[in-house]
Amino acid sequence: MKHFNWKKIYDTGIVEIDKQHRHLFEIANAFYDELFSETSVPDNKKIFKILENLKDFSEFHCKYEKKIYPSEIVQQFFNIENMLVERIEELKDLYKSNNIIVLYGFAEFLRKWLLKHILILNAKDFKELLKKETFSLSCN
Repeated sequence: MKHFNWKKIYDTGIVEIDKQHRHLFEIANAFYDELFSETSVPDNKKIFKILENLKDFSEFHCKYEKKIYPSEIVQQFFNIENMLVERIEELKDLYKSNNIIVLYGFAEFLRKWLLKHILILNAKDFKELLKKETFSLSCN
């Protein structure tokens, strides 16, 4: 079951960024599927593998975005990106005690993070930047 569905309003107009955002949705859906499975108890190994994948991909994604955002956008908005990686690291330590409530709290954080990152930061800001044509789409 999809918990996060891609909608047209999430498009930034930048193919690579939209592709990466869709992949973040896929990872988040895998986490939600495992955590909220109606047929089984969450598998710790799968959860940690998904979280590690989410952490690694979000770091990659944020580095990619930082290359194309102007410095004022990076300074203004990229603390939210770092929050996800920090929360995953904290979560891995906290969940070692098998406290499922910790995972539910993270699920809510992840939902809010994705919406803030994609709706507030990217779609609006990238569209404004595209109109102004003040930045390069090259990430070389």
